[in-house]
Amino acid sequence: MKKAPILNKSIIAAAVAIACAQSAMAQQAAESIQRVEITGSSIKRTNTEAAGSVTTMNRADIERLGATTALDILKSVAAVGEGSNSATASSGSFAPGSSSVDMRALGKVSTLVLVNGRRIAPYGLAESAQENFTNLDAIAAESIERIEILKDGASAIYGSDAIAGVVNLILRKEYTGVKLKTSYTAMDGFDDYRKRNASILAGWGDIDKNGFNTYVALEGYKTDGWSRGEVRSLVPAWHRLTPGRSTWDAKSTFSPTGNYFLSSTNIVAAPGCPADAIDPTDKLCKLDVLPYTGDATFNDRWALTSNTHFRIGSSIDANFEITAAGAKTDYIVAPFSASNGSTTSSTSVWYNAIEGKMVGPFSYPKLPVGHPSNPYSTPVEYRARLMDTGNGFNFNSTDSKQSRFMLALTGQIGDYDWKSAAGYMSSNATKATRAVSAKGYTNAIVNKTYKFGQTNDTELLESMFPVRTTKGDAKIAFIDGTITGEVAQLPAGPLSIAVGADLRRMSYAMASSDNVLRGDLVGIFGLQVDDSMTQGAVFTEATIPVFKKLELNAALRADKTNTSDAHVTPKLGLRFNATDNLLLRATAAGGFRAPNIIETGNGLGRSSVSNNVNDLKRCPTATALNNIVQNAPGATTADKQLANTYRNNECLASLPSFVKSNPDLKPETSKSLTVGMVWEPIKNTVFTLDFFSIERKDEIGTRTVVDVLKAEDSLKPGTLVRIDSTAQDNEFIALAKKYGNTTATFPVGKLGLVYNPYVNSGKTRAKGFDFEASTRQKLGALGDLTLKLDGVYNWNFQSFNVGDNTYGPNQYGTYDSFLNMGVGGRLNANVMAVLKTGVMTNGVTVHYAGNYSNNSEDSPTYCVTQKVAAENMAACETVKPPVTMDYNFSYTGIKNVKLSLYVNNVFNKEQAVKWRYGWDYQNPGLRTYGFAASYEFK
Repeated sequence: MKKAPILNKSIIAAAVAIACAQSAMAQQAAESIQRVEITGSSIKRTNTEAAGSVTTMNRADIERLGATTALDILKSVAAVGEGSNSATASSGSFAPGSSSVDMRALGKVSTLVLVNGRRIAPYGLAESAQENFTNLDAIAAESIERIEILKDGASAIYGSDAIAGVVNLILRKEYTGVKLKTSYTAMDGFDDYRKRNASILAGWGDIDKNGFNTYVALEGYKTDGWSRGEVRSLVPAWHRLTPGRSTWDAKSTFSPTGNYFLSSTNIVAAPGCPADAIDPTDKLCKLDVLPYTGDATFNDRWALTSNTHFRIGSSIDANFEITAAGAKTDYIVAPFSASNGSTTSSTSVWYNAIEGKMVGPFSYPKLPVGHPSNPYSTPVEYRARLMDTGNGFNFNSTDSKQSRFMLALTGQIGDYDWKSAAGYMSSNATKATRAVSAKGYTNAIVNKTYKFGQTNDTELLESMFPVRTTKGDAKIAFIDGTITGEVAQLPAGPLSIAVGADLRRMSYAMASSDNVLRGDLVGIFGLQVDDSMTQGAVFTEATIPVFKKLELNAALRADKTNTSDAHVTPKLGLRFNATDNLLLRATAAGGFRAPNIIETGNGLGRSSVSNNVNDLKRCPTATALNNIVQNAPGATTADKQLANTYRNNECLASLPSFVKSNPDLKPETSKSLTVGMVWEPIKNTVFTLDFFSIERKDEIGTRTVVDVLKAEDSLKPGTLVRIDSTAQDNEFIALAKKYGNTTATFPVGKLGLVYNPYVNSGKTRAKGFDFEASTRQKLGALGDLTLKLDGVYNWNFQSFNVGDNTYGPNQYGTYDSFLNMGVGGRLNANVMAVLKTGVMTNGVTVHYAGNYSNNSEDSPTYCVTQKVAAENMAACETVKPPVTMDYNFSYTGIKNVKLSLYVNNVFNKEQAVKWRYGWDYQNPGLRTYGFAASYEFK
């Protein structure tokens, strides 16, 4: 596609005009408008005057939560979901060491996150090597003054990404004095769960007396990771009964001394195994690997915020803001195993991005005849743990840094307000770990240079398991400006407008190390992109009083990049004061997400792996074979463990894919509608109810794995590659025949690779209701009571199946919703009560999450298909999350001191029985205690 000019003349003219207008306005003074700008509009107003639903959390609300991260604060709102969490992200994630939010289950890139009303640079590493998103860990929680959450699309105001909603983190503008704060959180009955936080906030100067105020906030945060061995005592008995987990804690046959795998029915221990490592049942040599299996990360972070508020002349209000953050995330990882923990009969494929070709099928070598560890006269598979690759040699670590420097100016001329900002922001991250070199590992085994059970030369280990990295670097420079004010007096009131423009220059580079791009490392997938993009926009907004009680809000924005045509986004809002205590409101808006540099840039494409894939053609056979072994009275633990592994390889499989960037992509677009009401029947008691509907189309991505597999028979040849897995299939069948009769065979080979380029093809629609209720009452000597209800009812969520050319079933209330969105049930609500009595404040919050089914689109009768026993069928059919209660207490009776106590999950409710997902090792969910103390003097 031919690239358009960098910016059309109209956008340049608008930007220049606004800059000139601002310079002229700076020469004049005017009285301040008392209304403030609310997220979702450029026109100053009060919160209750907005046509869209805005939830506001002030500093007192934040401190009552006891949350020490921006993510934990936002998760307390029912309509906000967790997109990712740096504490629990998988070590295989493309973007570890970061946290994000997801509204309406439309993905982290469809919720726009702002800091002081403007964007920050995306995290250095793109999630799934595609999604550029805002990392919440880059913001110091102590520097947040309030948070505004717009539960409505706002692309007409803010541009790309504001499809599902907008989160605006508003930092302190001024501070005088010094505040020291520290907190500690621990889990009852699990000592490895620990969070520590410390911060200092210092500011000086008076804007009226000194002409300036400046403050600095510095925050440190540390969490401890844990292994599965440390959490094993908490795992409930039901977890073992769930499919594929009967041997979840079984010791591994990949032990330091090792075992010889002659066939699936003939495994023998290698000589020299210590007596206490011999399994008394099957006589194999084993290792407890749970202490080496990491489930939560060691996370060390710091964040800095500084703002200097000053005046230029007598009329220009200026703020120079600096935010910076850094983080290091480490995972617990085990020493490598021979054959990387797989059988030598299994095969794998991956991609050489530089030469544009598939690598493999690759099989790990057996020990050759004459190898010191091979006592046989034929090559043999040796299952051993390479202990000399532990003790820090094998690692998985991510380092990241992020910053923004911004000068924001505001002023007035006559009856008009203006604001402008210019800034520069950057973000970079590096993930480093080790992987198996196909050539280096094979040579070390075949050439007999690696000596099992010994400490080998570091140079040899480096050749077998070299370091691989993924580095990402984002940079953005921007300038914007807006003018707002009343331009006419209509019969029903003043007509207010806002006009503005912004200009951004963005660059992004993300690259895997050369050994990944060349396809040197077994099963590892990479990406390389280094490109830039210029984006400009002009926008306008108007608030029009139609009648005395009816107001219309209209907005229009045009965005243009140097790689695509201009995109125009509209929004209309209505608010009607039906009575003195009843407000009716509605919005209709367009939305869009522009293709990012990874999706449209000059990269080599990216490859990745989809996990937990249900192979529709192989899983039924694998399940039947596994059931024979699991139900056999004499089956050994090792055989059950092996059968579970074989079964999970088909029903919870990994499917590699290769994706190519596409310069012809269009933006994702959406249409959203909200209709709601605000009712105040008595003073200080307010009820709100809002219906939302979002339809998104032209989604940028690849076809879902479920969609591809369902349409396998109609795909173009070569789209889905299956590989010959006869040897491994025969091993599984032989294992089942050892314990029973079977004639089962696999109809096709194993999943190998899917070629799945970026396309505009997906569609999604979501509907539901947001609701809130609050009241504030004075109870005499008892104090002041605040009650609040915050909830969301997720009515419908459907994704379009390209293969079927129709929308799939409603995902809410199913396993798909839990797996993809983190929320399975339709109804989620929080009820809060706060009683302030003098220097003491007591608060209680009750959390409710709705039930959901284990059925999904790819397994609509899961429990029946899995042949769950009758006594467990009820537990399998419905997941029932527990109702939990949190308690908080604060005391301010000591001068300058505030002491706080937080108890979450007061009654220590256990995790829900999740028959399909299993027990969650990363979130034990037990009662936690938090303590915080602050000292502040001014």
